Amino acid sequence: MKKLLICCLFGNTAKSLAQKMQSLTEKKGYPLIISAVGLDNFASVAPVFDGFLIAPHIQYKLPEVREIVGDSRAIAIIESLAYASMDAEKVLKFVMDQMPELAA
Repeated sequence: MKKLLICCLFGNTAKSLAQKMQSLTEKKGYPLIISAVGLDNFASVAPVFDGFLIAPHIQYKLPEVREIVGDSRAIAIIESLAYASMDAEKVLKFVMDQMPELAA
């Protein structure tokens, strides 16, 4: 089972999106656990995750995130409209397209 972490500034919006996406993964049978965290707690939980989605409004923090995570795991910025509209289906498709290693 692979693990995906969604990170936003405080974690609230990411948590809502993660819950919607987790529901979809269960319906579709994907072996994926999706969690969320605020930026302040990212470094403490990141080691146990296989891939990361970063909210568009904190994409300027990508260099810091990459420093914590390294180059061995996938990191992507969520598309602004999909994030703002909480379109779990679109974000999940983005994950499956951009991070196929999480679907296996």
